Amino acid sequence: MAHGLHHIHIKSKDPRSSAQWWADMFGATLLPEIEFGSMLFAPVSLDGVQISITTLAPGDEGVIADPQSIPHYGLEHIGITTDDLDADLARFAAQGLEVYDRRPGAGGFEIAFVAAPDGVCIELLQAPR
Repeated sequence: MAHGLHHIHIKSKDPRSSAQWWADMFGATLLPEIEFGSMLFAPVSLDGVQISITTLAPGDEGVIADPQSIPHYGLEHIGITTDDLDADLARFAAQGLEVYDRRPGAGGFEIAFVAAPDGVCIELLQAPR
């Protein structure tokens, strides 16, 4: 039995703006938008992984929850490598996005957990120099 990662799904109030944010912050490639019924899909590709950013599905409006606090069980964050953690953190700070924690990580990595739009948490990892 073969398996592969197909996508990560983020629900957003403004998928186009979110997709552009991923492109601007991390160089993600904007993929063609798809309208599926009343839903808008604005996907991006980051290092070969598709991030599907969508509006709410029909019926979600009354049941959608606020983002969870950090840490929590379940999918907690998306890990993204960087070669300049300081520069990335400065770009997050310039947008007023919260840095939850910065510290040494496993394997000699320096890591930082940061807030991204739509309630997403990102772990930035810089390899040992």
